[in-house]
Amino acid sequence: MSISTYARLLLLMFAASMTACDSWPMRGAKGVGLLPAAPPDAAKLSTSQTRNPFAELAPGILTRTLFEASSGRGYRVEVRDLLVGPGKRSASVTLPGAAVFEIRSGPASVSIGDKLEEFRPGSTFVVPEGAAFTVDNRGGTAIAIRVQLFRGE
Repeated sequence: MSISTYARLLLLMFAASMTACDSWPMRGAKGVGLLPAAPPDAAKLSTSQTRNPFAELAPGILTRTLFEASSGRGYRVEVRDLLVGPGKRSASVTLPGAAVFEIRSGPASVSIGDKLEEFRPGSTFVVPEGAAFTVDNRGGTAIAIRVQLFRGE
């Protein structure tokens, strides 16, 4: 096909779509109005519960365990999520093992011992076994951290 054939085809498709758009309001609701409100006793609230909700690890920081298993080689592996809300600073926390942290959302200021570092989403770092850390969220969105935790059995 030549360029002029493509241009004609494109013009024809444009004209057809404009005609269809112009005729739609004629087939619409015709001013019927809103549906009536449901009676109060008809509202049914969900009874479902989150299977694995976050729980407070320490003031200002929430956690939930996603996976935990024995390696079969003398240590346990655990995968956790940590969450620090906007404008919050966590209390000092020590995890039960060595950990690899991955910042999943939000820029984070993390103090490990007396060393302060800034991290962005995608950053990874290690927290040694027995080391205390705090997470400071100065931003307007939550900080989500994925933690791979390793400890002896």
